[in-house]
Amino acid sequence: MRFHVDDGLLAGLDQTEQCWLVLDAHGVIRHRNPPASLLLGDALAPGQLLPPLTHAPVLRDWCDLLDLAQLQLDELTLGVQLQPLLHGVRLCRLLDMTPLLQQERERQQRERNLSVLSALSSLAEKDYVRRLDLALAQAAATLGMQAGLVLRRNGDQLEVIAHSPSPSFDHGMLLPLELTYCQQTLQGSALLALHDVQESTLATGACYRQTGIRSYIGVPLEVDGQCYGTLAFCSLSAHALFTEADAQFVRHLARWVGAVLERKLAADELSLSYRILEEQLDWLRLAGQVARLGHWSYSPHSGWVTLSAEACALLDLGRQHLPLSEVERRMAVEDRQRWRKAFAGCLYESGELQQEIRQRQRDGSIRWLSLRAQLVERDSGPLLFGVLMDVTEAKEAQQLILYQASHDGLTGCVNRALLFDRLEQEIRRCERLQQSFSLLFVDLDHFKQVNDHYGHDAGDKVLMAIADRLQRLLRSADTVARVGGNEFVLLLPGMAPGRSLNMLQQEVLAQIERPVRDGRQHYRVSASIGVASYPQDGGDAGALLRFADGCMYQQKRPSGRRG
Repeated sequence: MRFHVDDGLLAGLDQTEQCWLVLDAHGVIRHRNPPASLLLGDALAPGQLLPPLTHAPVLRDWCDLLDLAQLQLDELTLGVQLQPLLHGVRLCRLLDMTPLLQQERERQQRERNLSVLSALSSLAEKDYVRRLDLALAQAAATLGMQAGLVLRRNGDQLEVIAHSPSPSFDHGMLLPLELTYCQQTLQGSALLALHDVQESTLATGACYRQTGIRSYIGVPLEVDGQCYGTLAFCSLSAHALFTEADAQFVRHLARWVGAVLERKLAADELSLSYRILEEQLDWLRLAGQVARLGHWSYSPHSGWVTLSAEACALLDLGRQHLPLSEVERRMAVEDRQRWRKAFAGCLYESGELQQEIRQRQRDGSIRWLSLRAQLVERDSGPLLFGVLMDVTEAKEAQQLILYQASHDGLTGCVNRALLFDRLEQEIRRCERLQQSFSLLFVDLDHFKQVNDHYGHDAGDKVLMAIADRLQRLLRSADTVARVGGNEFVLLLPGMAPGRSLNMLQQEVLAQIERPVRDGRQHYRVSASIGVASYPQDGGDAGALLRFADGCMYQQKRPSGRRG
């Protein structure tokens, strides 16, 4: 039987942009239009029999909806839609499913990666370095790499801060920067992925020649808005081509690692501040042993206090023998109850007294006094004997150190360490009272342009002006924290999601977008804001900040705004 196709049908198929084959009743290809020829090349040429068709396992639902079968040709995956046989002719439409299958595989990979990141974020390990080690081990396994490293740059060297289990690396180990692929990562300030170094220009470099590391993926690490070092994964064998899902996983992991390092540095700084404070207090106590200290005594029998001349001067009193009530009258009202409780405990329980109280002077100033005493037995009966010294400077130094350890030095805003503390307190309060609260994650857009065009002094003035505006805008119970170079977090106790929160966002944006005037120069920035509410968006401080940060970046991405 002679095969015949209507010329008008062929002309119509040749003019469409879709891929079509014309088959005879036996499934032999008789014609293919130009788009099909371009897609297939030498495959499925006229005169060949259409191969057997299968189902698409990955996109089964999508294929069932369009009544598609699947045909695999080397690296090309085709969706095949057969038309009913009509007058001995069967039309066959071809769809290139290769990109869809690749997208589906990457989607599944992203879901697995997100699951891993979620598990890493919920690690209960309190030791920061141990937490990073565990995270790097899991991340390296997810990427199919042999080792994961967190490296801090120190001049022309890299220090190993954390690593997955590996006999080749130790904490604190120093690596020459020139012998690592991290050098290219830092120079490019972007993610670097090498699935096979032998196929790159780095094959002749010192790193490959001396270490044999053949595959690598790494990204710069930022901590407190500054370049800290790198997050890197490497293997001695080649790796399959890294996908965009792999790159996103490493970038997201780097943000989490940066946050963990920020908390570690904040905790280390706070611990150091406390040690310094304790050392200062020890020196003050030692100085008190060789200095003239005021001494005093109290007779429980008479209720009177006897003071030395130095004690009278410190207490700003004109008499050396007077009732205890007159001494207490000079104490700050808020300290009296605590003093009386400790005083009674000394007399009737412990026999020892150690208190720091505020003494109001006649000129209105406040002086901190440290009073120590011990109950001793005398022939005339028990006597409370003690010394006192002026610790005002030490208290002010302590308050200054605590303030510096918990506040940003430039803007005076709460820093990340104190923000986490207040967040945890507010979470416990809301959990107890079944209440909710919200926070805003604010990232300044176009701030980098101010620094680049006008210098860092101008950038500092913008940050200070915006911090001042935000603090004036919010309530006294609210918190304004600076958590990064150009990032702020607004903690809003007692404010649940709703219309008032939307209005506040608009007010925050309006305050930020007002130009900052510096003489004749005006600086302008804008902001992207992410919102998180407890408990629906997270049950702990880290989860709430990650949610708000993610919302902020979702808002920033469509417009392409940058910091």
